[in-house]
Amino acid sequence: MALALIATVALATACSRQAQPPEPRDASVLFVTLDTTRADHLSCYVDDAVTAGPRFRGDDRQQKPAFAERRYRGAKTPHLDALAARGVRFVRAIAQVPLTLPSHASMFTGTYPEVHQLRDMGGFTLDAKHLTLARMARSAGYTTAAFVGSKAVGRVFGLHQGFDTYDDQMPSREQQEGKLPGVFPERRAEVTTDRALEWLKQHARERFFLWVHYYDPHDPYDPPEPYKSNYRDDPYSGEIAYTDEQVGRLLKFFDEQNLRERTLVIVMGDHGEGLNDHGEATHGIFIYDDTMHVPLIVAGPGVPAGKVVNFQVRSIDLLPTVTEFLHLSPNPAAQGVSLWPLIERGQPLPGQGSNYAYIETLYPKTYMNWSELRGMRTDRWKFILAPKPELYDLERDPGEKENVLARHPAEADQLQKKIWEVTGPAAKDQKLTYAPVNKETRQELESLGYVSPGTPRELILNMSGPDPKDRVPTLLAMQKFGQLMKQGAFAQAARAIESAVKNDPTNPLAHLYLATAYEKMRDWRRAIATYRDAVEIRVATDEILSRLGKAYVRVHDLENAVRAMEEAGRMNPTDLDNFRNLGTAYLQLKRAPEAEKAFRAILIQDDRYAAAYNGLGLVAIERGDGDTARVNFEKALELDPDQYEAMLNLGVLYQRAGQKELALRYLRMFSEKAPRKDYGHLLPDVRAAIRELRTGT
Repeated sequence: MALALIATVALATACSRQAQPPEPRDASVLFVTLDTTRADHLSCYVDDAVTAGPRFRGDDRQQKPAFAERRYRGAKTPHLDALAARGVRFVRAIAQVPLTLPSHASMFTGTYPEVHQLRDMGGFTLDAKHLTLARMARSAGYTTAAFVGSKAVGRVFGLHQGFDTYDDQMPSREQQEGKLPGVFPERRAEVTTDRALEWLKQHARERFFLWVHYYDPHDPYDPPEPYKSNYRDDPYSGEIAYTDEQVGRLLKFFDEQNLRERTLVIVMGDHGEGLNDHGEATHGIFIYDDTMHVPLIVAGPGVPAGKVVNFQVRSIDLLPTVTEFLHLSPNPAAQGVSLWPLIERGQPLPGQGSNYAYIETLYPKTYMNWSELRGMRTDRWKFILAPKPELYDLERDPGEKENVLARHPAEADQLQKKIWEVTGPAAKDQKLTYAPVNKETRQELESLGYVSPGTPRELILNMSGPDPKDRVPTLLAMQKFGQLMKQGAFAQAARAIESAVKNDPTNPLAHLYLATAYEKMRDWRRAIATYRDAVEIRVATDEILSRLGKAYVRVHDLENAVRAMEEAGRMNPTDLDNFRNLGTAYLQLKRAPEAEKAFRAILIQDDRYAAAYNGLGLVAIERGDGDTARVNFEKALELDPDQYEAMLNLGVLYQRAGQKELALRYLRMFSEKAPRKDYGHLLPDVRAAIRELRTGT
């Protein structure tokens, strides 16, 4: 018996040794995400975009139509084209959500939004219980870094988990004032590339996982020269062409450093752009292929050159693909599958394909008070679950113009059942609880008096509310509003959006747009009244309350300003700019303890938020603590060299302390660098102080 037992144990041990995964691969991964990039706007996808007949059939694309160049609308992308030529291009890559944040969460966790729960742009954060690709790589000994182009994927949302370096520093927030609602702070692709290359110079010889995110194709479209001129009539494509140039700079470094043979390069779009193909100019509302079909290119060790894969693949397939390449243990929660069978053999493993792609958007519900949309896509069919459901035969109707549900009810029913397999029973309302911060951060914020300890905010998902496609007139009014605002025609913009507010009164975003037009007209009273209307009919969002507070500041009603911003902070404690404004209002009211709490609420979530240190410096000044004030002002400038108020505050502080040289240094810096439009009213006094310090009179 004893011998038998020993033999069994030995056998089990041997099996255990055999089951051990191989050592992590001596290789690296460069993962590039292109924000808001349609596949059909890359020139390496031109044949797919212009060829008539059944969609994406390889045998239909053997000969390029003579009229291809004439019909192609998109960017020239030579660097991405060259990458595709030495790797594999996936013709039918599908994003899970037409929004930046949840789409990236699906890529990095390999799961649908129903699992990772980062469902929308704000109000949610990625819980640490979800294993990310970066965490898996770092645990296996890889150096990890991320350089992102926008606060849309800022660290406050949880995507930073697993990254040794997470560079999400954007231009000074003063430069972001006056942006339209929903526009996140961003930086040019050139800056993001510069930061990534600086990092690579230090870490290129290590095994690494590097994520570089380019936000430039996102609205508003404003490419730099020469792309602005070359794409004068199509600035969206100009942004993509400019981004391609920056991808080329990255890839050139890999070639120069002989890293190509040991680096897997993956380039994928997070979602597309509507471009009014279905009445939506941008993205987020609909789940047609305009906003769901994205480019995906893979190149590197073991990847055959010039291969085109026509099978449907998904963003959730990225994590299993990378983990297999790096020889990492699989993530058991992943819902995607590895793409290596397609890359190497052109066929998926039996029963492990990506033929069913679940897609969704909650944006219509959360921002417009309309119905959410869900869908299921296959190589041939697209079913959209809406108050008025839709079914499209993608082979015959790639533009999704003809709803054929009445002719194919069996296909629609089967795809709807697939949706319920992902989301849960159809008959049950889903309660979605907002979770803007993780548990630890929530506890810290509660200790400062922020984040309501009462009932969490909930959203009921039950397909109630207007069908988004029935609200296209509202979308068109909003689009007209945006165009007029960019032209500076603020009064006309207000008139354009007034009809949307009247016809769709429970739409929070319409109220926000109208009030923004009034703000641009400096009609603060009407802006306040518009925000108050949203509050009265109980559709006010945290952004409405935050902006209401700022409008009250403009009319010197600080008490009401504080009340509005406090409520906004309780609804969404990740809005760090709101806490900054709240802290400033407290300082004006001589309420230094509350101001300090507001600024510390920022640093709990982002300890590199420069303006919070400037605020803490002002709190220290109120308390007569010049040394602490100086340390905080200097920290603000260290983090953001364009923190103009910190420059001025240091100059004044040193002037009061009798340290003339230091006072001159910072006052001159402020005088030379501070934007005239924002700080022009202070410059005469600053120049007078400089003269006094020079002459002693």
